[in-house]
Amino acid sequence: MRFNIKKSSLSILALSLLMLYGCDMDQYIDSTLSGQPLKKDNTYEEQTRYYDKFFKEMIERGHIQKGTTETVALDSLPKGQGGEVNWTTAVVEGYINPKGSLEPDYEEEPPLDLNVFIEAKVPLMSNVLFPHNIHTYWLSCQVCHPKIFIPMAGANPITMNEIFDGKWCGVCHGKVAFNFFPIANCRRCHIVMKGESLQNESWR
Repeated sequence: MRFNIKKSSLSILALSLLMLYGCDMDQYIDSTLSGQPLKKDNTYEEQTRYYDKFFKEMIERGHIQKGTTETVALDSLPKGQGGEVNWTTAVVEGYINPKGSLEPDYEEEPPLDLNVFIEAKVPLMSNVLFPHNIHTYWLSCQVCHPKIFIPMAGANPITMNEIFDGKWCGVCHGKVAFNFFPIANCRRCHIVMKGESLQNESWR
Protein backbone atom coordinates (compact mmCIF):
# COMPACT_ATOMS: atom_id res chain seq x y z
CA MET A 1 0.00 0.00 0.00
CA ARG A 2 1.03 3.60 -0.27
CA PHE A 3 0.32 7.12 0.80
CA ASN A 4 1.83 10.57 0.71
CA ILE A 5 3.38 11.74 4.00
CA LYS A 6 1.48 15.03 3.82
CA LYS A 7 -1.81 13.21 3.65
CA SER A 8 -0.96 10.80 6.47
CA SER A 9 -0.39 7.15 6.87
CA LEU A 10 -3.41 6.89 9.02
CA SER A 11 -5.92 6.89 6.23
CA ILE A 12 -4.53 3.38 5.73
CA LEU A 13 -4.76 2.59 9.42
CA ALA A 14 -8.38 3.66 9.49
CA LEU A 15 -8.92 1.49 6.43
CA SER A 16 -7.35 -1.48 8.20
CA LEU A 17 -9.77 -1.05 11.09
CA LEU A 18 -12.63 -1.16 8.62
CA MET A 19 -11.24 -4.43 7.31
CA LEU A 20 -10.94 -5.90 10.78
CA TYR A 21 -14.58 -5.12 11.48
CA GLY A 22 -15.84 -6.83 8.36
CA CYS A 23 -16.15 -3.96 5.91
CA ASP A 24 -15.52 -4.61 2.25
CA MET A 25 -12.05 -3.41 1.26
CA ASP A 26 -13.05 -3.01 -2.38
CA GLN A 27 -15.44 -0.19 -1.48
CA TYR A 28 -12.56 1.97 -0.30
CA ILE A 29 -9.56 0.82 -2.27
CA ASP A 30 -10.01 3.31 -5.14
CA SER A 31 -10.78 6.41 -3.11
CA THR A 32 -8.70 6.24 0.06
CA LEU A 33 -5.01 5.83 0.81
CA SER A 34 -3.98 9.48 0.50
CA GLY A 35 -6.42 10.21 -2.30
CA GLN A 36 -4.28 8.57 -4.95
CA PRO A 37 -6.08 5.69 -6.70
CA LEU A 38 -4.48 2.29 -6.87
CA LYS A 39 -3.50 0.92 -10.21
CA LYS A 40 -6.52 -0.99 -11.41
CA ASP A 41 -4.53 -4.06 -12.39
CA ASN A 42 -3.24 -4.67 -8.87
CA THR A 43 -5.45 -6.27 -6.24
CA TYR A 44 -4.92 -5.68 -2.52
CA GLU A 45 -3.31 -9.12 -2.20
CA GLU A 46 -1.00 -8.43 -5.17
CA GLN A 47 0.10 -5.14 -3.64
CA THR A 48 0.75 -6.84 -0.31
CA ARG A 49 2.96 -9.42 -2.02
CA TYR A 50 4.72 -6.73 -4.05
CA TYR A 51 5.66 -4.61 -1.03
CA ASP A 52 6.53 -7.70 1.00
CA LYS A 53 9.55 -8.24 -1.26
CA PHE A 54 11.03 -4.91 -0.14
CA PHE A 55 10.49 -5.83 3.50
CA LYS A 56 12.11 -9.24 2.96
CA GLU A 57 15.12 -7.62 1.31
CA MET A 58 15.55 -5.47 4.39
CA ILE A 59 15.30 -8.56 6.63
CA GLU A 60 18.09 -10.26 4.70
CA ARG A 61 20.52 -7.43 5.49
CA GLY A 62 20.78 -8.55 9.10
CA HIS A 63 23.58 -11.05 9.61
CA ILE A 64 25.53 -12.70 12.40
CA GLN A 65 28.62 -10.80 13.52
CA LYS A 66 30.55 -12.62 16.22
CA GLY A 67 32.47 -10.66 18.81
CA THR A 68 30.45 -7.48 18.42
CA THR A 69 28.94 -7.46 21.91
CA GLU A 70 30.04 -8.40 25.40
CA THR A 71 26.71 -10.14 26.01
CA VAL A 72 27.07 -13.73 24.83
CA ALA A 73 23.34 -14.23 24.27
CA LEU A 74 23.23 -11.22 21.93
CA ASP A 75 26.38 -12.18 20.09
CA SER A 76 24.57 -15.07 18.40
CA LEU A 77 21.80 -12.84 17.02
CA PRO A 78 21.80 -11.05 13.63
CA LYS A 79 23.16 -7.50 13.63
CA GLY A 80 22.66 -4.36 11.63
CA GLN A 81 25.46 -2.35 10.02
CA GLY A 82 26.09 -0.54 13.28
CA GLY A 83 26.66 -3.77 15.16
CA GLU A 84 23.40 -3.55 17.12
CA VAL A 85 20.98 -6.47 17.21
CA ASN A 86 18.51 -6.43 14.33
CA TRP A 87 15.47 -7.61 16.27
CA THR A 88 13.29 -7.65 13.17
CA THR A 89 15.57 -10.12 11.42
CA ALA A 90 15.91 -12.11 14.65
CA VAL A 91 12.13 -12.59 14.83
CA VAL A 92 11.40 -13.18 11.15
CA GLU A 93 14.31 -15.58 10.68
CA GLY A 94 13.35 -17.56 13.80
CA TYR A 95 16.31 -16.76 16.04
CA ILE A 96 13.90 -15.75 18.81
CA ASN A 97 10.22 -16.40 19.48
CA PRO A 98 9.24 -14.44 22.60
CA LYS A 99 5.90 -15.00 24.30
CA GLY A 100 3.35 -12.22 24.19
CA SER A 101 2.73 -12.40 27.93
CA LEU A 102 3.75 -14.26 31.06
CA GLU A 103 0.07 -14.87 31.81
CA PRO A 104 -0.67 -18.59 31.22
CA ASP A 105 -4.12 -17.95 29.67
CA TYR A 106 -3.01 -15.13 27.39
CA GLU A 107 -4.22 -15.52 23.81
CA GLU A 108 -1.72 -14.40 21.22
CA GLU A 109 -3.09 -11.96 18.65
CA PRO A 110 -1.79 -12.41 15.11
CA PRO A 111 0.18 -9.45 13.73
CA LEU A 112 -1.64 -7.15 11.33
CA ASP A 113 -0.36 -7.83 7.81
CA LEU A 114 -0.56 -4.34 6.33
CA ASN A 115 2.24 -2.57 4.49
CA VAL A 116 1.98 1.22 4.40
CA PHE A 117 3.72 3.14 1.63
CA ILE A 118 4.94 6.66 2.50
CA GLU A 119 6.32 8.81 -0.28
CA ALA A 120 9.50 10.64 0.74
CA LYS A 121 9.34 14.39 0.13
CA VAL A 122 12.96 14.60 -1.05
CA PRO A 123 13.14 13.75 -4.78
CA LEU A 124 16.27 11.56 -4.56
CA MET A 125 15.34 9.86 -1.27
CA SER A 126 13.87 6.36 -1.45
CA ASN A 127 10.33 6.04 -0.19
CA VAL A 128 9.33 4.50 3.12
CA LEU A 129 7.60 1.18 3.67
CA PHE A 130 6.00 0.80 7.09
CA PRO A 131 5.26 -2.89 7.82
CA HIS A 132 2.51 -3.24 10.42
CA ASN A 133 3.21 -6.93 10.89
CA ILE A 134 6.56 -6.54 12.66
CA HIS A 135 5.33 -3.57 14.70
CA THR A 136 2.15 -5.33 15.81
CA TYR A 137 4.25 -8.40 16.61
CA TRP A 138 5.74 -6.39 19.49
CA LEU A 139 3.04 -3.81 20.18
CA SER A 140 -0.74 -3.49 20.36
CA CYS A 141 -2.52 -0.95 18.17
CA GLN A 142 -3.27 1.20 21.21
CA VAL A 143 0.43 1.92 21.75
CA CYS A 144 0.48 4.18 18.67
CA HIS A 145 -3.17 5.04 18.07
CA PRO A 146 -4.50 7.59 18.62
CA LYS A 147 -1.95 9.18 20.98
CA ILE A 148 0.98 9.25 18.53
CA PHE A 149 -0.81 8.88 15.19
CA ILE A 150 -4.37 10.09 14.74
CA PRO A 151 -6.27 7.65 12.48
CA MET A 152 -7.46 10.31 10.07
CA ALA A 153 -6.20 11.30 6.64
CA GLY A 154 -4.18 14.51 6.74
CA ALA A 155 -4.02 14.59 10.54
CA ASN A 156 -0.35 13.60 10.83
CA PRO A 157 2.06 15.99 9.06
CA ILE A 158 5.14 13.83 9.62
CA THR A 159 8.57 15.35 9.02
CA MET A 160 12.03 13.89 9.55
CA ASN A 161 13.06 16.85 11.70
CA GLU A 162 10.22 16.10 14.11
CA ILE A 163 11.07 12.40 14.07
CA PHE A 164 14.64 13.30 15.06
CA ASP A 165 13.17 15.46 17.84
CA GLY A 166 11.36 12.43 19.28
CA LYS A 167 7.93 12.81 17.69
CA TRP A 168 6.01 10.42 15.43
CA CYS A 169 8.25 7.40 14.74
CA GLY A 170 10.88 9.02 16.95
CA VAL A 171 8.85 8.18 20.06
CA CYS A 172 10.45 4.72 19.81
CA HIS A 173 13.13 4.91 17.12
CA GLY A 174 16.35 6.38 18.38
CA LYS A 175 15.42 5.16 21.86
CA VAL A 176 14.04 1.64 22.36
CA ALA A 177 13.96 0.75 18.65
CA PHE A 178 16.92 0.95 16.28
CA ASN A 179 18.80 4.24 16.04
CA PHE A 180 18.66 6.63 13.10
CA PHE A 181 22.36 6.24 12.35
CA PRO A 182 24.61 4.86 10.93
CA ILE A 183 23.37 5.74 7.46
CA ALA A 184 22.58 2.08 6.78
CA ASN A 185 19.72 2.35 9.27
CA CYS A 186 18.04 4.91 7.00
CA ARG A 187 17.63 2.10 4.50
CA ARG A 188 15.68 0.03 7.00
CA CYS A 189 12.72 2.36 6.37
CA HIS A 190 13.55 4.08 3.07
CA ILE A 191 13.57 0.91 0.99
CA VAL A 192 11.30 1.58 -2.00
CA MET A 193 13.21 3.46 -4.69
CA LYS A 194 11.52 6.28 -6.58
CA GLY A 195 9.45 4.88 -9.41
CA GLU A 196 9.22 1.38 -7.94
CA SER A 197 5.99 1.88 -6.01
CA LEU A 198 2.47 1.04 -7.12
CA GLN A 199 1.28 4.63 -7.16
CA ASN A 200 1.70 7.84 -9.13
CA GLU A 201 4.46 9.45 -7.12
CA SER A 202 4.42 13.25 -6.97
CA TRP A 203 8.03 13.65 -8.15
CA ARG A 204 7.19 12.36 -11.62
